[in-house]
Amino acid sequence: MNKENTIQLSVVIPVFNEEKGLFHFIGQLEETFKDLSQYELIFVDDGSSDNTWDIIKNKNQSNKRVRGIRFSRNFGHQPAIMAGLRAVKGDFVGIMDGDGQDPPDVLKEMFEKCLDSYDVVYAVRKKRESGLVKKLAYLIYYRIINQIVPFDMPLDSGDFSVMKRKVVDFITLQKEQFPYIRGLRSWYGGEQLGIEYNRPGRMEGESKYSYKKLLILAIQGITSFSKVPLRIATVVGVIISLGGIVYGLFNIIRKLFFGLPYPGYTSLIVAVTFLGGLQILLLGIIGEYIGNIFEDQRSKPQYIIDEGIE
Repeated sequence: MNKENTIQLSVVIPVFNEEKGLFHFIGQLEETFKDLSQYELIFVDDGSSDNTWDIIKNKNQSNKRVRGIRFSRNFGHQPAIMAGLRAVKGDFVGIMDGDGQDPPDVLKEMFEKCLDSYDVVYAVRKKRESGLVKKLAYLIYYRIINQIVPFDMPLDSGDFSVMKRKVVDFITLQKEQFPYIRGLRSWYGGEQLGIEYNRPGRMEGESKYSYKKLLILAIQGITSFSKVPLRIATVVGVIISLGGIVYGLFNIIRKLFFGLPYPGYTSLIVAVTFLGGLQILLLGIIGEYIGNIFEDQRSKPQYIIDEGIE
């Protein structure tokens, strides 16, 4: 690790339309790691339409530790991280966002902890600067997925982390069409440590993760590592079926032995509407899993690299 020309730390930073704050953010990273001569910063431009790529190229002219990968279009945050992980040269690899919400000093602290024999050191959001709805959504999601996956998934922990090279090698070997990096990191196991930090607001611009994208990421995380939704669908189906049989027998007995009429039109419509909606919901759950299988079998590339900077 301390041999000449060996890179100790690689940092993967996915970016998308971050021209307003990117130059200042790179300066923060350079200042944070000024005492570490052997490091690299790999910026993955996920199809930006502004001057993000030009900033990365210009910075590379003055600092060859700054490298870049540019996608042919927007493929998403997780594929961008995967592309960066496949390009790293370091013995330890950090992942952070390029919007300033992942503090460089916390990254350095995680790197130092990783040097103390930990396989993974991840950041835990003690406090985040975001809207109430997002805070509540994150709170609910992390607690749900922690309960249904068959391994320990840290609460309130995103992709912000530092990992040993062996963990990165394991992650990059996976061929999933929709990788869920923090899930793969947790699935690996090993010696892992969480460090709490207060997540600040963005330096500039607006979040690129819309509610729609967050929902898709949440669904991908759950369906990639847990079969619990399928089991819930099975249990609900069995319960509804048994309930329907019991209810049918009940009405037959009422008619044959007591001469009472069957329930009327209103109750019939309510039952049909409820059961129809439930069936569509359960089919949707099953469809998510089938869709994942379909996409994996097509074996499309996770991303297309249009240009690279060494």
